[in-house]
Amino acid sequence: MGKRRIAFVMEQTLGSVTHYLNLRAHESAADGIAPLWLPIEFRPGRLPWALRGSLLARRSLASVAEQVEGCFVHTTTLSLLSAGQFRRTPAVLSTDGTALNKREVRAEYNLEPESGAARSLKRAVYLRAFRSARGFVVWSGWAKASLVQDYGCREEDVAVIPPGIDVRQFAPGDRAHEIPRILFVGGDFQRKGGSLLLDVFRKRLRGRASLVLVTRDPVPAEPGVEVHPGLPANSPELRRLYAECDLFALPTRADCFSIVCMEAMASGMPVVTTRVGGIPDIVREGETGHLVERDDPAALGDALESLVSDARRRSAMGEAGRADAIARFDAEGNARRLFQFVASRCP
Repeated sequence: MGKRRIAFVMEQTLGSVTHYLNLRAHESAADGIAPLWLPIEFRPGRLPWALRGSLLARRSLASVAEQVEGCFVHTTTLSLLSAGQFRRTPAVLSTDGTALNKREVRAEYNLEPESGAARSLKRAVYLRAFRSARGFVVWSGWAKASLVQDYGCREEDVAVIPPGIDVRQFAPGDRAHEIPRILFVGGDFQRKGGSLLLDVFRKRLRGRASLVLVTRDPVPAEPGVEVHPGLPANSPELRRLYAECDLFALPTRADCFSIVCMEAMASGMPVVTTRVGGIPDIVREGETGHLVERDDPAALGDALESLVSDARRRSAMGEAGRADAIARFDAEGNARRLFQFVASRCP
């Protein structure tokens, strides 16, 4: 029996780009199906991306409708105008967080607050797409809870499958430093908590540790702080920093999930991050790192100091994190799980 042709409609924004590349890299794990990749590039414009992206996705699906037996759409933002297509072609929808998940953090993403009417309309549009889908893949229990509780999806139709990372590329390296090095990786310096981390470092850790910042935003270097502007995801230089730094800090103010935290764990670093979105699914408090509340400089400083001052604890947490990343976040294994779920819902 031949493989079923499944269209994979993949949004090309932020961490979804890495997710797309990792799935493509492990296409050989797609037993029983043959993926047809349809990347949807982000295009700036006057209309909201949800409308523009959904229109592009609908056109892409329409162009291959006679060639495929099912479709996978990541993210749900791209699904809003394709409910009719989903009734004819079995669909699995994928997201890192629902619209209602993200409603409370719109300001952190520089989005205007929504009116009650806008929220109601958005929910109705999403519901129409969701009711036409055969199943859902989400990155965290946080996102699954929203689909079930806020949108009435059945629990058995929602699979929690985190995005994978290449645990062979991200691995521990030479960490023979005079003082520990704290790594931060976040394109949006403000939203990812970089300014808070820098302030805590200046007040409590300068001289006892060094801070390594990877960001696209303009941040000047200063004593004890080195800045690497805009290193591409998965680049050799970025992987070198993961391998050589001693602990990872991401005091993010708003995130649905965090691929960089998984990369840090795979690299053998303890992770200090915030209890927002689906991130608590990644870090095991006290075992692979620490979870602190958002915008809490005292808790952030305490967590970092406890690791800066204790090399054995850093090492033990880093080893536990590496083992956990291999067990739960391996790109090939998670891609296989995703492909299997899609195949089960697109018979």
